Amino acid sequence: MKKKLTDEEFFDALTQLLLTEGIKGLTVGEIAARLHCSRRRLYDIAQTKEEIFSAVVKRFFDDLLEQGEALIHSTKNLTAALAAYLDVGVRAAGRIGVQFLKDIEDSATARSIFDHYQQVRTMRLSQLIDDGVRQGVFAPCHGLVVSELIFGAALRLRRPAFLAQADLTLEEAFQEFYRVLLSGLLVDSGTPKVAQGGTRKGRASAQRTSAKKDVGADEIGSMLMAAWNRD
Repeated sequence: MKKKLTDEEFFDALTQLLLTEGIKGLTVGEIAARLHCSRRRLYDIAQTKEEIFSAVVKRFFDDLLEQGEALIHSTKNLTAALAAYLDVGVRAAGRIGVQFLKDIEDSATARSIFDHYQQVRTMRLSQLIDDGVRQGVFAPCHGLVVSELIFGAALRLRRPAFLAQADLTLEEAFQEFYRVLLSGLLVDSGTPKVAQGGTRKGRASAQRTSAKKDVGADEIGSMLMAAWNRD
């Protein structure tokens, strides 16, 4: 007799199934049959198929945020920390199937979860970049501007229509983007550093602090996010 999976093992198996095949083409009965469980076990997670999907999406992206934080705290080398943090996203993208991505884009709740995940990641990247600039590890730049570029690119790159047009997987698209980003971000000893005035630096820091406080409450930002997600 097959051993019953623990709740964590069961959720892992469910997540892997949905990452690979999505949920649109599956019924709750089919999912139960594939996982060798009762429908009740699935309904213990949520009351509808769409809510089950959203629960899986949230857990998946929450786990990635935790992994990223753990990697940052495991090293004092900012270059290694930044590379490792970006790699978490690349490796995660490699697990996401096309249908899973389409199902996220078709669900307002799941899409909101994905948007929040990418917002949190880009704000964390902003902090890492600012730390690297202060320590002279990264070329002089505005961390919040760079993080917004990353966020905007992430919203566009994840679109199934774009990936089909570019003939890339989500993982390949992020790998290419991060390669370009890092080659322009890391300090080149042969490139003169741009001088920054103290007044400008202070004003930029103040503006950055103010902007961070407004993240998530900016109506214009919400409108732009909606525009980014349109085909």
